[in-house]
Amino acid sequence: PIRTQSRWLLPAVFTILAGFQHSFGAITFVPGDYYSANYWSPTITQYNPSGGVIGSFNVPSSLSSDVRGLAFGPDGLLYASAVQGSGFAVLAIDSSGTVQQTYAMSSVYLAGNLSYGKIAVNGQYIYVAGANQVTRFNVGDPNSGTSIYQNNQLFDVNILPNGNLLAASAYYIDEITSSGSTVRSIPGYFVDIRGIAYNPTSNDLFVTELGYTGFSFQLMRLDATSGAVEASTGFWYGDDLYLTDTGQLLVGSRTQAAGIFTQNLVQTGTLGSSSQMFVTECVVPEPSACALLITSAVALLAISKGRSKLLISLMAWAAR
Repeated sequence: PIRTQSRWLLPAVFTILAGFQHSFGAITFVPGDYYSANYWSPTITQYNPSGGVIGSFNVPSSLSSDVRGLAFGPDGLLYASAVQGSGFAVLAIDSSGTVQQTYAMSSVYLAGNLSYGKIAVNGQYIYVAGANQVTRFNVGDPNSGTSIYQNNQLFDVNILPNGNLLAASAYYIDEITSSGSTVRSIPGYFVDIRGIAYNPTSNDLFVTELGYTGFSFQLMRLDATSGAVEASTGFWYGDDLYLTDTGQLLVGSRTQAAGIFTQNLVQTGTLGSSSQMFVTECVVPEPSACALLITSAVALLAISKGRSKLLISLMAWAAR
């Protein structure tokens, strides 16, 4: 199947495409690699799966000097929330470093907290948590920004397999629909939540919070149904969370290098050596997107070398 083949084909596809692009950055989109951003900085950094720095890319100063949340979409683009004055924008960036589209929301003060701006993307919507709301954009419509859910200080949003969302405010985690209606609240006592990540296979919910006296700066694993705390460990100013395809947990931080953890909350490494608050992974696209990428790469290669027979046969294979 294409999805199985994509595990080894996608890195080659991105390498082929890179040869036909002019980039003002120094990162590539490699499935399985990690990426980070930090407040008050325009820099997006790329890491290998062991946490070693591969390269970095600066968003043009004309767009923002403060890049926040990162997420790869099923279209192969990297979506980044970025502070713009008293509002923000979501930048859709391709593998050449070109901003393909800008989704602006001038009325939401993302700069109001260093942890605002975490983002989630699927084939239909872009969601951004920040200030006191979750903002939703329609993919492909840069003027579609609208508030779908409000609460006290929205810090994170995750998309569930059923299309619903988990929205984390400072003190509550709610499951909501894609239009913002509340489905349920996760039981538990939370103080200054900063990030969440959900594992649908185990029904585990990972949470970072600043916490309270005697239980501060915690990284926790909860049962997502009962809210019971299954495990916890200290991690100084833990923030954004991302559960990787291989089951590792990336944990951003305001004051130290982002951590790499097992789901049992054992730290096994870091992303580089400098503090990074927002984290994500380049994921393998869905089969249809994978086929499109393969077709495009093969077309470029065949055109450049005049291999029309190869082009026709491989484009037919990718479309199966």
